[in-house]
Amino acid sequence: MQTKANVIYGITILFLGVFFLTSCSAEDGETGPAGPQGPQGEQGVAGPAGADGADGADGADGAQGEQGETGTANVIYSNWIDSEFDANITDPAAGVDLSAPGLTQEIIDQGTVLVFGRNIVIPSPEIFPLPQVIVNDNHGFRINGVGNIRLTIASLDGSNVGSPVIEDYRYVLIPGGQPDDDGGGIIITSKSSEYDYSKMSYEEIADLFNIED
Repeated sequence: MQTKANVIYGITILFLGVFFLTSCSAEDGETGPAGPQGPQGEQGVAGPAGADGADGADGADGAQGEQGETGTANVIYSNWIDSEFDANITDPAAGVDLSAPGLTQEIIDQGTVLVFGRNIVIPSPEIFPLPQVIVNDNHGFRINGVGNIRLTIASLDGSNVGSPVIEDYRYVLIPGGQPDDDGGGIIITSKSSEYDYSKMSYEEIADLFNIED
């Protein structure tokens, strides 16, 4: 009986030991103080920038457009206008008026007025900037006022002019702001204003301002 009692006593002691070990786990202990903060790590490489979002309905600014070309002056030129000089001028000088509705006071004061004469009688037609001496005659022009150009012919030796060489005329007004309203005026945009137009040929002027015959 004594031995059996000892066995039961031992089992009881073992059971109690296991119970106390299980009940007193580390989770029941108090949390210890936080340790010191470690040094900050190196910053990583920045990622690529995202694409611009589309303009919203609230009127956000869109992408900026390309810069336009520098603005230039406007130029007015007429059609070729038939000469109103007599076929045979029996005086040493003569003049006729040429209507130029696009000729404003601003152009007279600040711009340039060019007049060209065209000869279509001789075998090789030519275009002359005025004033111009042709054979024995001085062909020229002057501005009579707003909207009016006076064409002139005068012989060099005082003799009669006779048959004029120039058969039609064209004027070019630089700068201009409004289309000419003589039924043949055309308004275009000049390429530049850095030229001495009085020293340029008709071909150079026509090329510069895209003038078409």
